[in-house]
Amino acid sequence: MVLVMAVVISQCSKETDEDAIMNLIEEDTIWFNPNSEVDSTSGGDRDTLVIWWRGAQTHDDPIIEIQITGDSAWVSYSRGNFGHFYSLAKIDTMPWVLWDKNLSETAQVRAVFMRTGEESDENRGWELDKISLAFGQSNTVSTVAIDSLRVTTMTEAVDVLITDPLNTYFALDELITFQSGEQVTLTLYTNVEDGHAFLHTFILAWPFYVRLPFTNMGGGVYQGTWNAQLVAIPRFAIFDLISHSTIFTEEGPYDFNGWLLPYMIGQ
Repeated sequence: MVLVMAVVISQCSKETDEDAIMNLIEEDTIWFNPNSEVDSTSGGDRDTLVIWWRGAQTHDDPIIEIQITGDSAWVSYSRGNFGHFYSLAKIDTMPWVLWDKNLSETAQVRAVFMRTGEESDENRGWELDKISLAFGQSNTVSTVAIDSLRVTTMTEAVDVLITDPLNTYFALDELITFQSGEQVTLTLYTNVEDGHAFLHTFILAWPFYVRLPFTNMGGGVYQGTWNAQLVAIPRFAIFDLISHSTIFTEEGPYDFNGWLLPYMIGQ
């Protein structure tokens, strides 16, 4: 009887492939933590000067789907981010006023895991193989949308057009790679002509981030030029599209669409 109970307990406590992949996701701090917090910038619009930023965020429990076929596994990850969007505005000669807006958004990313070892190995031999772009969108109001993204470098070593972020995957050893200090041109094609677009690229800790406002080229096209950073670690670059009313009016709700591009800095 004791032997039978021991066998049953051992079988019940045995780690499954789903458990191993879930552990890898929970331990990851780069790819499975998509959010839009830790940033600030300023800008002007006619007679209005605005300094705006997103505050710290809380998150609900992620929804994670895992589909395993043989030695490969497809993963879909989705999580809600919640907080506040702040605009500190100065209109004409009036005193500064702070607009505090509720921020509610959903971030998604997809991935492919491969079993490269044995079941007896750590994490049952599974490891992350490919990652998609991440996609974020405001929940209450979502009128702005990025239609496509083009990334080019002066040397033409990189010239990529992306139209479907969640179905565009990059192998971790074949990420888009920029050389340190290399000039990169970024073009967003969107559905809105009077929006505001920005690039964020940072390690998720203040003050190690860059905020680059894009130039409105007209016709819903926004373009920016960025000198790639120095630190050679993989990360996301966040392309951030926000409605004009979100930033520059008191009544405009949080209205946002973001694409997060995985990339690497070459050594």
